[in-house]
This record gives sequence, structure tokens and C-alpha cells, in this order.
Amino acid sequence: MKKREIMRSIFCGLAAGALFLALFLGIGWNFIVAVLLAGGLFLGLSLITKPKKIQGKIPLDMRPDAAYLKERLEEAKEDFDSIRRSMEKIQDQEIREESGKLYKTSSNILAYLEKNPDRISMAGRFIDYYQDTASSLLKKYVELQNSGLDTPDARSLKTNTKKAISMLNKAFDQQFQRMMRNELTDMDVEIQMIENMMKMEGPL
Repeated sequence: MKKREIMRSIFCGLAAGALFLALFLGIGWNFIVAVLLAGGLFLGLSLITKPKKIQGKIPLDMRPDAAYLKERLEEAKEDFDSIRRSMEKIQDQEIREESGKLYKTSSNILAYLEKNPDRISMAGRFIDYYQDTASSLLKKYVELQNSGLDTPDARSLKTNTKKAISMLNKAFDQQFQRMMRNELTDMDVEIQMIENMMKMEGPL
């Protein structure tokens, strides 16, 4: 049995046991009634805390929508590679560092999506808009940089590019957090279960 399943069973058992003791010994309820209520609590908690099956654990090649998901991943990888190529050509240190953050977050997101293909569909906004926009913006910036143009308009565009990349970094982080919401929730549930079990056991 997996560690999470063991913790879940212990938690449900402790909760049911605590209820039985409170009803039977604490307030003197009928033994059978106390057992039935405690058993009902155990079953109820078991159903509530039962982890949902995550389709993302199914290998990509075994999924019925594998072709579509692979196509989406390839689109994301093309923009990812474009961001890397542009980043390597940028001369301005601040913009280079900001684009490096975009590249790192994109790398983390793509690695996550490859392991969790069920999240690819919900990453549509990231793939189609945010990452695509970042790729296009950096590519155009490199073209402007290489042109050698140093007019007021060109300098203004460079300043605005810095601001835009900074905003895109925030958007990338938000998109990644949104994709990992279930994982973060699962971790929070495990922590709560540990805290509740420790409270039930009382001080040593």
C-alpha cells in the first residue's frame, strides 16, 4: 500500500475511533449506535479523501488523443526553442536576464506537461498566446537590435520591450501555478492529514 493510502487509512481510523470513544465512553451512548456512527464516519471519510485518478499518469502514446497532444507539445517546443535562440543573441544584460527567466519557466512547464499530458489542453492559453507572444517579441527585439537603429522610437521600443517581458514573466508564473493547482492541493491535504493525526494522538 502506498504511503498516502496508509496515511489516509490511519486518519480515517483515528477519526472514527475518536468518535466512538466520545459517544460510548464520553456521553454514554448505546454501544451498537456508537459503532454504527463511527463506522459511518470511517466510510464517509474514506470516500471523501479517496484520491482521484489522474489521467496524466497514462503514458502519452497510450492516450486516445495522443496525436493531438503531441502536436500541441511540438508547437510549444518550437516557441520554446525560438525563445532560447533569441535569448542567446540579446546584448542588453537586463533584457537577456529577463528572457532567461522566460526560458527557464517555459522549460519547467514543458517538462511538467510531458509528464502530465492531461494538462496539455488546459495549457492552451500559455501555448497559443503567452509563449507565442514571448517568442515573437524577442525575435523582433533581436531584429531591432541587429539593425543598429538608435532613434528615439527605437530606444522607446527597447524600453517597452523590457516592461513587456517583465509582465510576461509574471504571466508565465501564473500559468504554471494554475497548471500545478491539483498537485499543490494534494500536498496541502497531506499536510492537513498529518497535523490532524498529531492532534488526535495528543502530546507525548
